[in-house]
Amino acid sequence: MALHYQLSFALLAVLVAFVPFWVSPLKDCVQIPELASRKLDSLETNTLLSEAEHLFKDDLIGPESLAVDLSGSLITGLADGRIVKIYEEEVGKRLRYTVLARTGIDDPKCGSSIEFEEECGRPLGLELINNAKTLIVLDTKGVLSLDMVTNELTTLATHSDDGVVITLPNAVVESHDGKLLYFTDTSLVHQRRRIFWAAMSGARNGRLLAYHFANQTVSVVADGLFMPNGLVREYDSPCVLIALTMIGEIKRYCPEGDKAGLSTFASNIPGTLDNIRQYEDPSIGIQAYTVGIGTKMAKPFSLPWFLAPYPSFRRWICGLPMPYEWLYKLVPKYGMILFLDKDGKVVQTLQDPTGRTSWISEAVVSNGSLWAGSWLNRHIVRLPWSSSSAATEGSAWGETSAALRSLIKS
Repeated sequence: MALHYQLSFALLAVLVAFVPFWVSPLKDCVQIPELASRKLDSLETNTLLSEAEHLFKDDLIGPESLAVDLSGSLITGLADGRIVKIYEEEVGKRLRYTVLARTGIDDPKCGSSIEFEEECGRPLGLELINNAKTLIVLDTKGVLSLDMVTNELTTLATHSDDGVVITLPNAVVESHDGKLLYFTDTSLVHQRRRIFWAAMSGARNGRLLAYHFANQTVSVVADGLFMPNGLVREYDSPCVLIALTMIGEIKRYCPEGDKAGLSTFASNIPGTLDNIRQYEDPSIGIQAYTVGIGTKMAKPFSLPWFLAPYPSFRRWICGLPMPYEWLYKLVPKYGMILFLDKDGKVVQTLQDPTGRTSWISEAVVSNGSLWAGSWLNRHIVRLPWSSSSAATEGSAWGETSAALRSLIKS
């Protein structure tokens, strides 16, 4: 009888060890050498993000990207496929929002599960062009254009010119001359609702694409990238900056000149990168960038760093019989927004070590507030952001302003 139990236990152990590996949806897991060889640095912590307000709770779910119109109102896309405009009432100054469009069907199930994104739509990257008369939207349904006067949606592209489907369109920015839209396609294999599989695989199949207004074509600008995500124009140049989510690195792509092609703009950034935006403080004449951070990558522990050398283990984890959502629940919550100078150096961070305000995708400033979005959270984040804010010294704005001012002296 004892032998029977021993054999049963051994068989169970074999099944637990090997079946998840065999049935895993990931067949192409590879090493992530940029992380495997990296040494974690210590992070000087602060709590400047801890007291942020959470607005429109359980109403605006997953406001991933933020665009600011000429009036300072915010436009964002939500998990249920809606594109909304957040504005301040003239009387009473209360915040309201109005629905501009939906990228998919209008159904109560939309937003309740990521499994409905393909039919409900899931707007991600946003870019206002044409003097804010047109909003470019990257969605599960492709590259879309929203007329801000009529609220009419038009599909610009679903494939690149080589016939490959645009699988995970993520961030978009207009070129310096207005002739192109640069945008990232994070994975050739996994849609947004399975973006963690793209992260766990380590596969370098992301692309930087360009939509050409003149002939309505989509060219491949760069490929072989590992999870290209956020995108922004570099100051004073025709180049764009590309945030590579999992390896804490920002690449520069230049279409011409001495720096033509891809080069490294910033590396060893202490977090997983999402969207990157320009940040200007005209009061002190400083130009910088904000970067939304999913979770920190610093001592004493980072899950992406820990898993990087073990592709078979990552494949095994993704084959476990558990809900997909558990994958990101394994990631420690840690809130952070980075400020980079024009040379790619981290000059300031806003942090929430408690994780109450976490999974930050993007940060922009409008009408005296810093606003932060998230692809996951069920609210939008706001921080006071002006010299007239109460208790300026020691505030998020005060500390950031002081850090940026130090660049003038250095």
